Amino acid sequence: MQLSVGIVVILVSVSCVITIPVPDNADLARIVNGETVDITEIPYQAALRRRVLSGWAHNCGAVIITNRGLLTAAHCVETFVSQPSLLRVVVGTSSRLTGGKTYDVSVIYSHESFSATTLEHDIALLGTSKIMDFSQSVAPVSIASEHYVLPDGTGAVVSGFGTTSYEGSSSEVLMAARVSIVSQSVCARAYLRIATIGEGMVCAKGSNPPRDACQGDSGGPLVVRNVLVGIVSWGEGCANTNYPGVYTRVSEYNPWIKQKLELLRATG
Repeated sequence: MQLSVGIVVILVSVSCVITIPVPDNADLARIVNGETVDITEIPYQAALRRRVLSGWAHNCGAVIITNRGLLTAAHCVETFVSQPSLLRVVVGTSSRLTGGKTYDVSVIYSHESFSATTLEHDIALLGTSKIMDFSQSVAPVSIASEHYVLPDGTGAVVSGFGTTSYEGSSSEVLMAARVSIVSQSVCARAYLRIATIGEGMVCAKGSNPPRDACQGDSGGPLVVRNVLVGIVSWGEGCANTNYPGVYTRVSEYNPWIKQKLELLRATG
């Protein structure tokens, strides 16, 4: 969740004045100025891990929406679409690297119009190879309807296993922070010289102290009263008071999500 400085080379660890959003496809960051939270309070939170030489490493966040389906950011999984077996999801744990139950990813539906340059349409649906067992610590969240109204200033909760400060150390436990929805016009002005805030994006920020998602939280949930309204996508730095965090607006992709869920169900 940050922007790069490079014009050609995308650097995940750098943030500056210009250019393009970059993915958190390495083990990067956590919620800034949040609080430790138990998984039973946000049982829809999942961790997405990727295969590495030494085993499995944290990649991004994900959100449970059905017993086989999870949403995440397209930039987290774009390079794995043809090799879903290199990813797995872990649910039901408040720890970044231990506990919970692991499920192999069998299919990845990344949005067909996703742009790695602008991060427009930054959404993907993951299908697990087996049905997830629901419990107090593993449960789906409702997705915002196509006509869901999200007034400016609405309070929301963002959560994840990302870093606790920009380029800081990783949190070993699940964190959550309360943020408020920022108007589209205010967010667009903030990013005027950096990027375009499209209709498929929604912005949010927390203040006193500044609160935000950060690197490694990408793909995780932004939730209002148990309704998923956003997916952590990108932003300039982390908890930067001048730049709200930018999320994929779930209501904008409700039909797409339903279509992919039907495809997933058809796979058995």
